[in-house]
Amino acid sequence: MREFGVGLVGAGTISANHVAALRTVPEARLVAVAEPREEAGRTLAEENGATWYPEIDGLLARSGADVIILGTPSGMHPDQATLAAQAGKHVITEKPMAITLDGADRMIAACRDAGVTLSCIFQNRFTRDAVRLKRAVEQGRLGRPVLGNAFVHWNRPQEYYTSAGGWRGTYELDGGGALMNQSIHTIDLLQWILGPVEEVSAYTGTLARQIEAEDTASVTLRFASGALGGIQGSTSAHRSRPARVEIIGTDGAAVLEGAQLTAWEPVGDSDPLSAEDVARSHEPEEGEPWARSHETQFRLIFEALRDGTVPPVPGEEARNALELILAIYASARTGERVRLPLA
Repeated sequence: MREFGVGLVGAGTISANHVAALRTVPEARLVAVAEPREEAGRTLAEENGATWYPEIDGLLARSGADVIILGTPSGMHPDQATLAAQAGKHVITEKPMAITLDGADRMIAACRDAGVTLSCIFQNRFTRDAVRLKRAVEQGRLGRPVLGNAFVHWNRPQEYYTSAGGWRGTYELDGGGALMNQSIHTIDLLQWILGPVEEVSAYTGTLARQIEAEDTASVTLRFASGALGGIQGSTSAHRSRPARVEIIGTDGAAVLEGAQLTAWEPVGDSDPLSAEDVARSHEPEEGEPWARSHETQFRLIFEALRDGTVPPVPGEEARNALELILAIYASARTGERVRLPLA
């Protein structure tokens, strides 16, 4: 079995999740951490038998680092992914893959030209019930979908934004607010399940937090299939509730709250999941809606690297959620409906 050396760029909260997930992947071994904050970077590296580098250049020059994981602010991803690709490294990036379509396209092109892979972490796709819902829609088990909604009513206190160097909620590094950072997972699920969106109309506001970008948004959607829907995303709610995806069809309906189907009304009694679906997803335990989803997606990514196949959620696919959010921002900014794809 081939073992891949992994270099981690960033030593923040999300990087701890990456390290925990990597420990469960037989093909992966953390060998290096790049982080300008010496205490955070050195501590994370030494705790995991890796080498600390203050900058990404030192990590990329190291032999034995085959795969680079980007756990840095989103606005930094395009430059870092390009450097990694040019150094011959496979790239795994946290969501969003970039904050502009130009940045996303640069990442895709750099990895393609270098002959390396680019995959994006959208771990919520890998829970058993999310896959069950997608398969039911594909198989017509809900009839024709007529409505698809996504709700993310969360609380992020002001301290969340002022900590971690103050990059959160900025356009330059975070790319936006409640939609681009927090709601993107659920937005990705909605368009992954129901297919592409062709038109949006949106309002956004900064109503409770002192940040540059939005803390609240409300959106109406028209899908390419003709179905209608909506998105609500907020970090200003008084408390966080489970993110929710609702699919209403002519013959059935389903509601996914967190990682669990809380309403399940398909046509027929048989389970729409195949054996392959079961193998590529996990049944969450109570109280951990997505904790093991990182493990599942990392396992599948490294299996694909081992087998020379395309890893799950490649860059071209991860771009879709970014484009949808950028269309929402354009609509809110101009007060007009915006059609996709964006020009």
